Amino acid sequence: MGWRFDPGVALGDGFRRVATEEVCKVRDALTDDAKDRAKAIHESRQSFKRLRALLRLARPSLGTDFDDENRLWRDAGRRLAGSRDHTVLMESFDKIAARCDGGLPREQVVRLHGHLAANGGEPDGEDVERGVRSVLGLLDAAEMRLADLDWPDDASALAKGLKRSQAQLRNKWKAARKSADPAALHDWRKRVKDQAAQLRLFRQIVPPSLRSRHRDEKKTAELLGEEHDLWMLEERLAGDGLPAEALAARDALLGEIGERRGALRKEAFDLGKDFSSQKAKAFAEDITAAWEKAARANGNGKHTKRATSPAP
Repeated sequence: MGWRFDPGVALGDGFRRVATEEVCKVRDALTDDAKDRAKAIHESRQSFKRLRALLRLARPSLGTDFDDENRLWRDAGRRLAGSRDHTVLMESFDKIAARCDGGLPREQVVRLHGHLAANGGEPDGEDVERGVRSVLGLLDAAEMRLADLDWPDDASALAKGLKRSQAQLRNKWKAARKSADPAALHDWRKRVKDQAAQLRLFRQIVPPSLRSRHRDEKKTAELLGEEHDLWMLEERLAGDGLPAEALAARDALLGEIGERRGALRKEAFDLGKDFSSQKAKAFAEDITAAWEKAARANGNGKHTKRATSPAP
């Protein structure tokens, strides 16, 4: 059925189905010999991030189970991270070099590219496969635990998760506006991505204004993701050990990176202001009202009991 809730199905059952389908996607991707390994790893890491977004939405209901489950899927993603991180580093280098529009000495650019490729921490093939086997080994037991969790099963529980999600997003946005350092921007991006995934669960039942909000969240996360990738590249280029004969090209690239990061931050703050600044209670009420209406229309009213004042 995909990453969405069906208003004709009990909410708790919807959470369980979505969670187990993501696990199945990971298993299928990592055991498909015909699929490109880098693509399979990328898709699997995206599934882990969606699972963690689902867990955060359900956190008030999950209680003490949340920490263990969140840690498990975080660590699973890290077991696959090395190969993807190196790929992103090289892609970022190619993109920023292309933005210089041929204004750099070609030989120096090639030398820098070769240096990063050889010293960028790319794991060897056996390390990658070891990580894949490790992840596959935990999936069966993890899938059974997900099925047994105490997922939200009515609008009251849903409202608590939505309110908490928006409150965290708002707080991280405020912190990023205040300092705009890489760690604060990255924290804001993670909460934007969480909520984009959460909102997509309701894409069939929310009003048009919230569908456009999802598009803004997705775009903002992309902008912040590029900004973060360029910061990582900047850190690598600013370090020691680069070929002395390529330092002129390095300095020009660092200047281009600085300008691009500034433009990305401005665009992200402009686009993300409205949805990040919304009060948590209002956001939760908008989604739960749409869910209640759709659930009743689908004969699922018994699962829409609503709290008069959702707890944070």
